[in-house]
Amino acid sequence: MKNKMLKGAHLSERKCREIVNLFCEDLTATQIAGITGVSRITINAYVKMIRTRLALFCDEAFPQQQLPENSITLFQAPDGIPVTPFYGFTRWNGLVFSTGLTKISKEQVLEWQKQKTADSLVKMDNIHAVADFSNWRLYRRDNFGSHAMKTNNDEISGFWGLTRNRLIKFRGLNRNTLYLHIKECEFRYNHRNEDMEQKLMQMINKKPLHDMQYQA
Repeated sequence: MKNKMLKGAHLSERKCREIVNLFCEDLTATQIAGITGVSRITINAYVKMIRTRLALFCDEAFPQQQLPENSITLFQAPDGIPVTPFYGFTRWNGLVFSTGLTKISKEQVLEWQKQKTADSLVKMDNIHAVADFSNWRLYRRDNFGSHAMKTNNDEISGFWGLTRNRLIKFRGLNRNTLYLHIKECEFRYNHRNEDMEQKLMQMINKKPLHDMQYQA
C-alpha cells in the first residue's frame, strides 16, 4: 500500500504513524527504535524530517514585524539547516517565538542587554531575550512597563525552562540540528494544551515528509 506520508518509504504508513505517535510522546530516537524494532539510523532520519516540518510551521507562524534584521530561518537557508549558537526569543499574542541570530557576538548581546544603541549593534528591539547555547545562558532585556515585563518574563522563563530541560537529555547535541530542536521546543510549548499528534498529522498530510529532507 502506498505510503502517503513519505514517498518511496521502506516502512508502511502504519509504522510511520507509530513513529509519529512515539515522537509526540517525547521519546528519544533510541527509545523509539527499541519499541518499533526499526533501526536507530532510520528513526533518526524520520525524526529529523518531522522536526523540519515543525520548524517550517513555526517559521511561518512567526510575526514578520517582530523579526530582527539579523534573523535566520529555514526559508532563508534553503540549502541547509541554519547553524548558530544564538537565538532570540520574543513573546507575541500569548505565544513565544524563537529565531536564529547571525552576525552577533557575546559582546554585542551584552550591549543589547544593557540597552546600548551603538551604531554597530544590530537592531533587535522586538527580541525579549537572547539565548547563547554555547554556554546555556539566557540574557534578558527589561525594556517594558512593569506589567508587560512581568508577563513577558513569565512566558520566556517557561519556554526557556522547557527548552533547557528537554535539550539536556540529548547529550552531545549536534549543533547542526540545534535549530530543529529549538523549533520543536517552540512548537511543544505553544501547543502544549492541544493534541500534538493530531496537529502534526494534519501538517504532514498537507506537506508530506519527503519534502522535508534538508541537509544538516
